[in-house]
Amino acid sequence: MPHLFAADRIYTLDHPNEFYKAMIVNDGKIQNLLGENEFEQEKANPVYEKIHEFSGYIFPGFIDSHIHAISYGKYLDYVDLRSVQSIEELIHKISLKAKNTPEGEWIYGFGWNQVKFTEQRLPNKQDLDRISMNHPIILKRVCTHILVANSVVLGKADINEQTPEPPGGIIDRDKLGRPTGILRETAIDLLDPIIPQSIEHDIIRWLQTAQSQLNSFGITSIHTLDEYCYPVYRSLKDQLTVRVYFCPKYKNLSKIYEMEESAKTGVGDDFLRLGRVKLFADGSLGAQTAALKEPYENTENYGIPTHSLDELMGLIKNADEMGWQIETHAIGDKAAELTLNCYEKIYHSNYRPVLTHCQILAADLIQRMADLEVIASIQPIFIEQDMDFVEDFVGKKRMGYAYAWKSLLDGRVHCSGGSDCPVDSPNPLFGIHCAVTRMKLEGIPSHGWIPAQKITVWDAFRLFTIDAAYAEYQEHQKGLLKLNYLADFVLLDKNPFQIPEDEIQSIRVLKTFLAGKEVYSRE
Repeated sequence: MPHLFAADRIYTLDHPNEFYKAMIVNDGKIQNLLGENEFEQEKANPVYEKIHEFSGYIFPGFIDSHIHAISYGKYLDYVDLRSVQSIEELIHKISLKAKNTPEGEWIYGFGWNQVKFTEQRLPNKQDLDRISMNHPIILKRVCTHILVANSVVLGKADINEQTPEPPGGIIDRDKLGRPTGILRETAIDLLDPIIPQSIEHDIIRWLQTAQSQLNSFGITSIHTLDEYCYPVYRSLKDQLTVRVYFCPKYKNLSKIYEMEESAKTGVGDDFLRLGRVKLFADGSLGAQTAALKEPYENTENYGIPTHSLDELMGLIKNADEMGWQIETHAIGDKAAELTLNCYEKIYHSNYRPVLTHCQILAADLIQRMADLEVIASIQPIFIEQDMDFVEDFVGKKRMGYAYAWKSLLDGRVHCSGGSDCPVDSPNPLFGIHCAVTRMKLEGIPSHGWIPAQKITVWDAFRLFTIDAAYAEYQEHQKGLLKLNYLADFVLLDKNPFQIPEDEIQSIRVLKTFLAGKEVYSRE
């Protein structure tokens, strides 16, 4: 039987200023949208199983187009280092964990950022060795492209003066050539053989924790780029409270084919579908491994391209020929250029390749993205941390096209919004706040950071709804509230179109619905 939902306003996001009073939901889809008078008449109709009348504002459910869902759940188990302001504070927090951890057990932390540290340097193995030589300790930087390990870990992994650096990675060393404990990019993979493998019941718990949290932020769909855990998603498909577009790394495709012989983008159903293949062209700005056309300020460092042009071209061409949509991580302008060179060679209609992060661009790159119909996967929440160091790292002359969301939209580039959680908060309203105001959540700077790149509230909401749906070929069935679309929607306590823009981050999600069924209530 159908349900009738009503609120102060129901925004479809199909056209500006289009809103309704009520909507009819049947069998998980929107059957009709009603104005005020139609709703008053319809309330008397006995056909409805239930009539829901809410105080608040209904919008399409949010879609995060770049997230690591299981890592989010996993890192909630780690020591949270995101607020740490010094290496000494980091040592103190991990020491408390070590005191309550049996000897020999691994200790993990996540979220440190050396830009915030009073010491203005990276932590190293000596710092961690002060904590414990009886525990293996690994602490990941907030970007996840760098970690620091103690001597116990380095010893277990046999990383020493003689260890060669892997392609696309760096082992930081002191003046005598000894590893400092800092591993960058693919050098992190040297630890894979020694890190205890995650147990399936832990992965299930992390996923369940993550989706519960995501529902509380109004998220009903995710494009998730997890390590290989597709079997867990398959086993929990009937328990999912978010729709999943599962995006495997290229190196994990063989495992996908073991489960799905005909695997390619789009295989699956409305709750779990195979998505894009993930590739990397560079690292991160905070780690100074993002690949730039000109060096980082006051250095000779140009970053680290993950692959040569020929290598990247081969991977992209193979994935495309196997029927996969492509997503390539490219933060620096050099990485973007390399990736676009590859996309240009395989251009064909409706293939919708994705360039992810797009943090340092240029006018010619934006024009090429538009011409090649490349989707820019952007994470507006990044400015919350990055505005503190980007200009120091890349210089003033490159700032005109740093995090250039308005330039992308004005240049006819299709953009989709995400968080890269757990790198940053998955709350879409925080991302929307940053996109619209170019301010941190506490409201600084008052005029906004690079204010010429502010976008409208309308455009920002669409980044996390219909534009994200387009990035997974689903713009005809979700991302809007329209006839026959999936009934995925969120109830907000304030109207974002009627409050000051700097108050958007204070909006609260009251309820979240997936296929017309409540999956979260603030009550």
